[in-house]
Order: sequence, then C-alpha cells, then structure tokens
Amino acid sequence: MSEQTLIVFGARQGLGLALVQLACAANWKVHAVVRPGAEHAALAATGCAIHFADALSAEAVNACFRGRTRLAWVVSTLSDTQGMADAAGNIHVIQAAVRSKAKGVLLVSSLGAGDSRAHASDRLLAAIGHVLSAKTLAEEALRNSGLPFCILRPGGLVDGPPRGTAQLLRAADAHGFIRRSDLALMMFRLLEEGRLLDQTRTAIDPSCPPPTRYAASSQAPEAHPAKAIPT
Repeated sequence: MSEQTLIVFGARQGLGLALVQLACAANWKVHAVVRPGAEHAALAATGCAIHFADALSAEAVNACFRGRTRLAWVVSTLSDTQGMADAAGNIHVIQAAVRSKAKGVLLVSSLGAGDSRAHASDRLLAAIGHVLSAKTLAEEALRNSGLPFCILRPGGLVDGPPRGTAQLLRAADAHGFIRRSDLALMMFRLLEEGRLLDQTRTAIDPSCPPPTRYAASSQAPEAHPAKAIPT
C-alpha cells in the first residue's frame, strides 16, 4: 500500500490529537496544524510534522498545503466560541484542499448544524445558535466543493477510553454523547478505508453516559455540540 498522507487542522488536543496519534501509529505521514504560539508537546510526541497557522488567514492555510500534501486526506475539527473558525476557518481549509487536489475532506461539525438544527432545543440555540449557523456554512461549502467528503455531527464529546459501541447514523434527530477516542477511531477507519462518500452522519454512542456535570441533572442537553464540549 502506498504511503498515506493526512493533514489535520485543530490537532493540538482532544479529538484532533487522538486522530493524529492513531494515524502516526499506523505509519501515516501526518501534518498537524495548530495556532501560532500554541502549546504542542503532546502533538510533538507523536512524531508528526507540525505547522503553525491562523486558520482565519487564507494565505496561512494555503501555505500548510504548499508542496507537502498533494493527494492528502484532510480533516478539520476547527471551532471556537465566536463561530469564526467554524465558518471562515473551515472554509479556508476546504478551499485550500480543493486547490491542492486533496483526496477528500472529513469535517467535524455538530448536532444542531444543518438539517439537525430543527431538532435542537431552544435553550441550545439561544446559547450557541450562532456557532451552529457558522458550522452550517462550512458544511454547505464542503458539499459544494466537488471533493469527496464526509461530515460528522457528533453528540456531546466526553473523555475516556474507547467503548467500541459508537454508531454512525443517518438520522438528523438522534441525540446523545460519544467519547472522543471512539469518534477518532471512527474517523480514522473512514479515512483508512477511503469511505468519504459524500455523506453526512450523526455520531453517538447510546451506551455512553453523559459527563458528570449532567449525570445527576434533568438538564442534560439532547444535542450538545462539539464546541460546547471542546474537541
């Protein structure tokens, strides 16, 4: 099998870091992109190539692809509380991927984005509706890019070892939680098998309990996006 190349935006911690660790362990050539000045010791320990770029700068994002990542798989977990990385940052990544003739793009979005917004609570929309709208813009840009793609909308992200019971669903109205480690495994398998088939999927684990702060509360959100529980 020819060497596989992966570029990951939002790789410093959480979900992005977990994916980088899996890909490096499988001897993939991995380029990880983080914000300038960000702490990256855990990332460096994987042996991946590290690039520093502000995703809000199209020029900086383009530079991460230049001469390094032709025919690469591209993943973005970018998000922030203002929604700027969710829209502009992810769109810059998608545009750069098109220019570099990437194999495909896997975008981590959220429950509550796109057509799943109709199933989000008023409380959730009041809190981060602007972020979900920004994620929707990135989803639309990816669908219109002409590249093979997969959009994943995870439930609430929690820490812990993989359970092996997570599911990818077509249903836009599914709710729940999923461990970052399980989601990273799902993502890597999709990439490894080349299964970016222009699909949008919900990722949850029905057996995954909510974080402790919700476990004893009736206020556990039915759709808690990736940024509210950081990737």
